[in-house]
Amino acid sequence: MKGVYTFLPLEKVHYGAGSVSILPDEVDRLGGKRVLIITGNTLAHETPLVDRLADLLGRRHAGTFSDVQAHVPKSCVEAAAGMARERGADLLLSIGGGSPVDAAKATAWTLAGDDDPPPHLTVPTTLSAAEYSHVAGYTDEEANAKDRYVDPRLTPRTIILDPEMTLATPEWLWSSSGIRALDHAVETLYAPGDHPVQDVLALEAIRELFAFLPAVLENAEDVDARLRCQMAAWMGFFAPATIDYGLSHTLSKAFGTRYDVPHGITSCITLPPVMRYTAQQNAAPLARMGRALGAAGPDADKEQAAVAAADAVSDLIQRLSLPHRLRDVDVPRDAFGTIADDVAEKGYPRDDALRILEEAW
Repeated sequence: MKGVYTFLPLEKVHYGAGSVSILPDEVDRLGGKRVLIITGNTLAHETPLVDRLADLLGRRHAGTFSDVQAHVPKSCVEAAAGMARERGADLLLSIGGGSPVDAAKATAWTLAGDDDPPPHLTVPTTLSAAEYSHVAGYTDEEANAKDRYVDPRLTPRTIILDPEMTLATPEWLWSSSGIRALDHAVETLYAPGDHPVQDVLALEAIRELFAFLPAVLENAEDVDARLRCQMAAWMGFFAPATIDYGLSHTLSKAFGTRYDVPHGITSCITLPPVMRYTAQQNAAPLARMGRALGAAGPDADKEQAAVAAADAVSDLIQRLSLPHRLRDVDVPRDAFGTIADDVAEKGYPRDDALRILEEAW
């Protein structure tokens, strides 16, 4: 066994109900005097969450940019950076799912120039886990394609996991982002190379998501179950600077941006068929998952246990009443060739992509 673990400059994760109250102390610790909140319209105008953050910031609140859109169009990033400059912001605070988090990271990159980017604090309200990453994904609107900035300095310095701040998250978004978290954990298990620490955390994340995503569906007010999901999303995405995520993520990106499918929903569509298609190639790690979930019987061989893991994921997605077919999200069958071409550019066999797309149709 031989490998390397790369740490990112995430400094603190505060977790637990009511932990958002630590925000003023964290702003002070990082030297913030003028804080720009970055979020989406729904959170800003249809919930009290953004106002709560503004109240906690008091006179340090420099303003709120609330026009973040799905898949983070580059024009959105430029507008946020313009507001940050105009208001003299020296610290960014994102609240929401992966899009506001990535928008804040991309805004920090835009503001940096030749200097270090401003510090970024985040209060995530979904399970996308973008807050643990040093990658800022955005959409090049002219090419209608995803692009990204990659720099360890873009990693948020502080993350606040307060389950009370997730109570307004729509059921479908919470559950589907939970499947995205599951996708991170599963693709950690069969990522190339040795990653023993991450494997342990990924298996625990899988167990927790299988237990607590349905629990939140049954009782949306269960903040303990919500926190367990948040912690699982963290465990499942523990090594974004070390792990290369696989075919499920690559397929997701290939059609998600083009057809405006949310990231969580793309994972609902791609993860089970990718697991089935690679069950022989990834038999050992997926079998560990199948047995950890109790989905595979004691007499099952590795490949059977791997397929049982894929079936368990498919069953969970349907129990959560989430879309799980390409036709459910209006991805046309005649686009499969173009999608497969995009996947092939990332180093995966085009024919494999086509077969998986057919199974997902």
